[in-house]
Amino acid sequence: MPIENESARIGWEKIWRFGRVRAIRKTDDDRYVVAYSQTRPGEGRVHRLIVASYLHLAVGYPAIRFLPDLQQYRELTHDFKSVVNAYEDHQHIYDHLRLHGGTVLIRGRGVVASRVLQQLYETRKMNADIDVIHLMQTPTFKGSQYGRAKRMARHHWEFQPFNWPKAAWGGDLRFQLERVTDDERDQLLNDWGGTTTSDRRDWLAMIEEGVKVGWYKIRFGHVERVERENETNKLATVIRGRTTLEGRIELLADYIIDATGFVANLESNPLLHDLVEHYHLPRNVKDRLKVNTNFEIAEMQNGKGRVFASGATTLGSAFAPVDSFLGMQYAAFRSADLLAHLRAPSLRKLNTFRSIGQWLRWAWGVSP
Repeated sequence: MPIENESARIGWEKIWRFGRVRAIRKTDDDRYVVAYSQTRPGEGRVHRLIVASYLHLAVGYPAIRFLPDLQQYRELTHDFKSVVNAYEDHQHIYDHLRLHGGTVLIRGRGVVASRVLQQLYETRKMNADIDVIHLMQTPTFKGSQYGRAKRMARHHWEFQPFNWPKAAWGGDLRFQLERVTDDERDQLLNDWGGTTTSDRRDWLAMIEEGVKVGWYKIRFGHVERVERENETNKLATVIRGRTTLEGRIELLADYIIDATGFVANLESNPLLHDLVEHYHLPRNVKDRLKVNTNFEIAEMQNGKGRVFASGATTLGSAFAPVDSFLGMQYAAFRSADLLAHLRAPSLRKLNTFRSIGQWLRWAWGVSP
């Protein structure tokens, strides 16, 4: 069924609102008031309120991460074309490389860095005069290990089919994470997670070829500063080697792409920061929103009212792969199941007959 048909079936146009949520507060009648603002053409900013008995916060990452030395360079030079974040529009880099060639320096080594490297690899097919320098802080000679399971590591990349072991979604690792103490949970998340990229043959072959041919070079060190070199007019990344013998090294490139991902701390999201500070909400072992196994923020209970949260801002609680499509579905299932148990209005638990009935309504395009 096309998404437009499903949208019409469930009445999506009557459900959604656009706007920026400013604050959430408990009311004295077991509900919550959500203050939000909208900006409409010709009307300016309009402030509105929504009152609800149940809330679900799934706000995603608060901001993209930008390394301090790169941010400082951009603030000093106002050069937003040569130094970019991978999530910013930087098609101009690939267009220039395709015509003129050049050198790109990549920072970060997760799945985002893999996608950038793949784009450079595809561009290099049209112009072989393209080199890539991949700057990493430390080498990775062997993959992380938990029990008998071990991740593959090649050329200082760790490879894993998913961002978490599959058993963390619905197998024994999920149950284990629910039972352990906070300190044990923190250690397990470190062992299972970390920075990895997808175990794809084409990506591995791409890296193997780059190392063998020489257009892909890996360097290690801690960045001291980034500046524009006068003689070559290239970007110079000055790094401090891992040992005193290595001293300082200067890496020259035409472009620098920050592929270090997102910022996840609660302070970067004004709404969540205000909520945590106002109600003194506890944080989990990863310093994010603490939720129980039903994804409820227990401290936000207001009589019969409930507040749930899911996504990246809850990593560190009892479910590891919260930052995934399946993780969001699982969070929705657990929170809806609890609401059905609490006899929330118009919500009943599924049984065989209701499940078949709802499936038939979906197949016929009838509203739920």
